[in-house]
Parts: sequence; structure tokens; C-alpha cells
Amino acid sequence: MRQFQQKLFCSVPEWVASGTRTLARIGNNQLHYQVGKGRIAPDRGSCRRWILSVPSSPSSHHERDGIQCGSQVLRGPTLHDLAHFRSILSRPDRSIITTLTDEASQRQLSSDSRAEELVRYNQDWTGEYRGSSSLVLRPTNTSEVSSILRYCHENFIGVVPQGGNTGLCGGATPLHDEVIISLEGMNTIYGIDGQSGILTCDAGAILENLHSFANERGYLFPLDIGAKGSCQIGGNVSTNAGGQYFFRFGGLHGTVMGLEVVLPDGRVMHLNMENVDDYGTIQQSKRIASHRKDNTGYDLKHLFIGAEGTIGMITKVSIACPALPTSKNVSLLVCDSYCNVLTVLKTAKEELGEIMSAFELMDYNTLSFVFAHGFGGNESGSRLLHDLLQSESSIQEPERLRPLYLLVETQGSNSVDDASKMDTFLTRLLDSETIINGFLAQDERQLKEMWTIRESCNPCVAQAGCVYKFDVSIPIEDYMEVAWEVKKELSVSMKDVDLIACVWGHVNDGNAHINIVTPGRFKKESAIDKNIEAAVFDSVLKRSGSISAEHGLGQKKNEALGRIKGENVLDVMAQIKGLFDPHGIMNPGKYLPKKT
Repeated sequence: MRQFQQKLFCSVPEWVASGTRTLARIGNNQLHYQVGKGRIAPDRGSCRRWILSVPSSPSSHHERDGIQCGSQVLRGPTLHDLAHFRSILSRPDRSIITTLTDEASQRQLSSDSRAEELVRYNQDWTGEYRGSSSLVLRPTNTSEVSSILRYCHENFIGVVPQGGNTGLCGGATPLHDEVIISLEGMNTIYGIDGQSGILTCDAGAILENLHSFANERGYLFPLDIGAKGSCQIGGNVSTNAGGQYFFRFGGLHGTVMGLEVVLPDGRVMHLNMENVDDYGTIQQSKRIASHRKDNTGYDLKHLFIGAEGTIGMITKVSIACPALPTSKNVSLLVCDSYCNVLTVLKTAKEELGEIMSAFELMDYNTLSFVFAHGFGGNESGSRLLHDLLQSESSIQEPERLRPLYLLVETQGSNSVDDASKMDTFLTRLLDSETIINGFLAQDERQLKEMWTIRESCNPCVAQAGCVYKFDVSIPIEDYMEVAWEVKKELSVSMKDVDLIACVWGHVNDGNAHINIVTPGRFKKESAIDKNIEAAVFDSVLKRSGSISAEHGLGQKKNEALGRIKGENVLDVMAQIKGLFDPHGIMNPGKYLPKKT
């Protein structure tokens, strides 16, 4: 996109007309404005150019045909921009990765080395989404983030905020050659308040490090997901990640107490985060303070939780941590029907009550892949997995007759009472023949082995073939019905394609991870993808479910947002985007459907 550096300046009257009008010509490419859509769109054949109109704030739907403040080509970075970024970053040799060549960059790395290093920022971990950014900036403090965004805002340069790049919807991957701002260099953990339990850290802090930090001080970090070894808390908050403890501790809208956010124009906001100046510097002899209760004005932090970096960039987070439990129990259970799974869940709520912290489901197909591809556990863990799968005499057809597996965890403060509750729970299930087998962890090692099985679902299924992933919310009573229904429909419409449906997730809050696998075929095929997506979305939506439970929208689901949200809601979302990001530089082309 660097070849298109010119700015387009056209008067508003030129644009407000019926039909499609040619605005300008750059080289052999015409730029068009589709009035009815309120957008400027490039020729689809040009993969390195995109144009965004400034979202209007209409008082009625009909006024959306107008434009408030003009439009601008978003462009990629140039050598001139690179020189500016070098001047504002304190450690440019460490903070800049680029294939733009100037004398300074030539001294650092060869062109091939730089291009190779850029790959991990331009491509998500699944390999499905790839961008072509030529510049990654890794600021080390809030002031540098502010300066970068202010410059990009003034010069209409697209920006992609990036954390650990562990998402599943391409939200942190460039669409074109936007500047990537990685917060991996901002990973300080400032501390945890010994009275309130509120932990404050930079947005680039690794989730697993936050767990260790909190545990060492007698607290439990309330978010736990499979990618905790590489994901960053800023990305977690930006996508409103859920995880296995959502049922026990609630979501991030409840546990996040304060945020520091840099707006697209470089302004810094502290939202229930005191004693930090506008440069992100902690005031001398003071500590960062966030309050559990703050009822002064609009609670703006909630706009940025789950906004996926489209209206600002989170740079600091304060999050409330509960006391570390002194007692923990984990059991793995086998049910021969989903009806019995519901009975187990009801019994768990009755017998375990407030100490139940996780209720995870895995189906037979999923555990078969975990067993076949090695889940990374030790010999005893492998025996446990083998015994789980042997709980049935033979594979049953149809799939709804195959066993389902549950991981149930409790966390509490009284080991004797908690163990008694778990024993009563399991005895009641066995006596009523609600479960056909069960295993109770006897020590910390076995507890970790059971969780390793659960956390191995995603990587092991990925080794079997191409995986078409869906993260959905479904009414709990229909949790398995969607996958079964989709598999039945696809077996007719795509009978020549071998498909295996795998399901796991957090059944107690209705969040299902539905994964359709094509065994032995590792390349994603567009036609198959579209057919599967249509089948899954239709099945979810007819049950009034959600097509995104905790993985966000990104560039994968944004166009389907109109099937979930009404026109008035989409209009207000577009107005919010326009208010915070009038030049449209933040994560362009994602989150909201293009028509908004």
C-alpha cells in the first residue's frame, strides 16, 4: 500500500449524490463512493489499499447517506514515517521491526531476517489470517503509545493493536499493511493491593505470569484460558475473554476495576485508575489506585472491554482478584447421554453450591483426538485418558449415543468440608446411575493431569486436520443439539467430504466450542468453510443463541453482526466508533460490518 501515499481531498457536495461516483484515479485504480452504503470502497482486486469514510452520527437512518467531515485514504507507513517513529521511541533499535529500508535499519538486520521476524506479527497462530504489514512498533510506555497513535491519527495511517496474537477471529492480524503496535514490551506488574485484592499491570503482561504473581501473594487471578502461556491481559480485556472460571467469578466486565486507555488521537484516559499521569507515569511516592465502587459519571471502561482495539488502545489494567483457595478438588465423569449431563449439572449446583468453580464438557470425538495425538501428559495421565475412553464397550451410532465427559472442579477454604461435599456429590451420581464412570484426583499431580486433558483439546484436534472453529453461546438444554444438527445437515449437503464434529466448552454458561474437522485435509477450503459456517450460524440463531461467546468478532464474524443486532443498535455502534475514532485508523475493516 505504500505506493498510494497521496491524500484524497474532495468536497462533501461531490460525494453526496445518488449511485456510485468515481472520486479519483490513482494509477489504474478508480476509487468509488457508494452513497447508499455510506462507505468508500476500493476495487476488490487491489489487496493493498483500503479507504474508510468517517462514520457519520445521523439522527435518522436516512441521514446516513450524508458525510459529516469528509473522507481519507488510509495508507501504509513510509520511510518518512519510519524516521519519525525512530525519533519518538526511546529504544528504536529494539522497538522497531520493519522491511522498510533506510540506513539505520540496514545496520540492524538483513532484509530476509526482518521479513522473517515480521511473519509472527502478520500471521495469527492458526495460519488462517495473514497481513502484509511492513512495520511493527513495540513501545515501552504509555507516552510512546500516545505519540504513535497521535501521529497515525494525523496522517491517516491504519493501526492494528496486538497482544499475544492468540485470538481465533483474526482481530489482531492486519488486513493490509497497517502499522502493528505490539505491547509485548509493556509487561510490568505494578503490584496487588493487600486489602482490596486489586492487581494492576501493563496491558502486555502475560496471563500466566499474572497467575504466578497473584498466587505467590495469596490471590487467584480470576481469568484462566488455555492460551495463558502466551496471551496478554490487554488482549484478553479487549476481546472480553471468558474462560473456565466465568461461572464462578464472572466476566471481565465485573472483575476489571480500572483501565488506562490511549485514544486514537493520542489522548490518555484513566478510568477508575488514580495516581497515574497522562503519560502513564505513576506519581512519585504513590501507588496506582482503583476502587471497587466509583459512581461518578459514565463508566466508560466498559466501552473498551470487548471493543477489540477499534476505539482505543488499552495500556494498563486493574483487576480484582479473590483470595487463593486453600482447597481444590477435581473429578472427571462419564455420562452416556446429554440428559444425564444436565442432571449432573443440577446435582452439582445443589451439592457443591458456591464452591463449584468449573464445569467443563468434552465429547467422545474430542477425547479420541486427544488420545491419538498425545496430550502432553505423563504415563499415568495417558492411562487415565485410556480408561475414560474405555467407559463404553464400543463406538455407538448415531453420535448422540456416544459418551460425554465432564470435568468438575471445586475451590474453597475448608478442605474437610469441600471433600465431604464432593464425596456426597459423586455418591449421589453413582447411586442414581447418572454417570457410568468417574475419577477423583487424589493429589495435585492428578489434578493437573485432568486439567491437561481438558486444555489439550484445541491443539490435539488441530493435529487431525483442518479445523473450522466456532465459539457460540447456546441455551444449556440445547448445548449438544447444535453440533449434532450441523453434522446431520452437512452429511447430506456435503456427503463427499469426511467431517467429524468435536465439541468442548463451558457447559454451565452455555458456551460451546464447536469444531468441525476434515481429517487428513489441512488446507482450509472456502466452499467448505462457507457451508459449515452457514449451518452452524443458522442452527445457533434459530435457538436465539450468539455466534460469538468469548472469542470476539475480528475479521471472521463482523459481517454476520447484522444477524444478531438490530439496525438501531448498529447505528449507535457506528456513532460510538465515529466519536472515538473519526479517522477510522483503529483496527480498520474489523469488528463492525462494513455497511455500518
